[in-house]
Order: sequence, then structure tokens, then C-alpha cells
Amino acid sequence: MRQVKRLLPYVRRYVQMAVYDVLDAEGAEYWKNESGAVVARLSVYGNVSTFSLSAEICDTGTGLTVSVSDPCPGLSAKGEERAVTAVADMVAQYLENELMINRRCFVQDRHYAV
Repeated sequence: MRQVKRLLPYVRRYVQMAVYDVLDAEGAEYWKNESGAVVARLSVYGNVSTFSLSAEICDTGTGLTVSVSDPCPGLSAKGEERAVTAVADMVAQYLENELMINRRCFVQDRHYAV
């Protein structure tokens, strides 16, 4: 099972919300398993696989773990690595766009309104 871990500089709740928002935007079918991880059936680069996404509190942010539990039949080991990396990147990019870029714009607008 291939997996990637990312340390994200956001609170766990934001990371969890980003996971759901990304999965919704991608049209994924998903559910929570007994351990609390989100399991999703998702197409990445045209290959449908089943992924597990979990977020845990760390000292300096939130740890996001993405693993592929049921890869698309015929997907190579490198393809599995690219797929889990792509899913982790989607969540990280979504958070950056929503919390850093939009926040920065909001602060500038407020500054200029004064």
C-alpha cells in the first residue's frame, strides 16, 4: 500500500474540511471508516482507485496521510505513488488557496478601505 504524509501548517479541523471539499469537487464517493479516516473512490489521472485520507494533530500543525488501499487494476507502483501524491497535493493546494491567498486579499482590502 503506497502512502504519503504531509505536515500542513493548519489546524486539524481545516484540513478535515479541505478533504471533504476536495472530494466533493472531484465528484468522489466517500465514507468514514471505523478508525475515522475518510475512504474515497476517486479518479486520478483517469484511473479510479480507493484512497484513505486521515488528519492527525502534530506539534507544528496537522499531519495529512493519504494512502491507496485499492489501486486501479494494472496501475504500476510509480503510478500509485503519483496518485497518492496528487491527492495530497490537491488538499494542500486547496488549503493554501482558501486560507493563505484569499486571506491575504481580505487583509489588503480591509487595509485599503481605511
